[in-house]
Amino acid sequence: MHTLNKRIHSLLSFVSISLFILLVIDVVLGVASRYIIGDQIRWTEELATFLLVWLVFCGAAIAYRDKAHLGINLLVEKLHPSSRRIIQITALLVVLAFTVSIMLIGGTQLVMERFHFAQMMSTLGIQKAWLYLALPFSGFFITLFNLEFLIEAFHLSNNHSNTSES
Repeated sequence: MHTLNKRIHSLLSFVSISLFILLVIDVVLGVASRYIIGDQIRWTEELATFLLVWLVFCGAAIAYRDKAHLGINLLVEKLHPSSRRIIQITALLVVLAFTVSIMLIGGTQLVMERFHFAQMMSTLGIQKAWLYLALPFSGFFITLFNLEFLIEAFHLSNNHSNTSES
């Protein structure tokens, strides 16, 4: 699972870099058109929103895999190692529950509703569902990364209890 997640991380990094480059080009095009033509190209603002949403959700999955997300460890680090492990596993289970229920299940329902109602992005001419698809997309990868972390945490927990029994 570690190797698969490492490859997924690389792919997400490539996608994020590509989205960022497209976002920069789009914003520069929008600003340039405003100053050169006197009127901003209409689709640049909506495309920037679309790209930014996807970039944020891809970045969230990458940050989660890199363990670079915001966390407060001051209290946890003062605890006994076995208590720390219990809290770590509990936190991973809470994140897993949130990711599966809100991002995967809720996000998928949101995308399906948007496809059903065929809401369109006015200037891009595509369905809004494609924008909302970033939520379950990111949730899927965060879930995979979380499962890897849970396996590692349980493995460490089992190794720790086996060594303390010896």
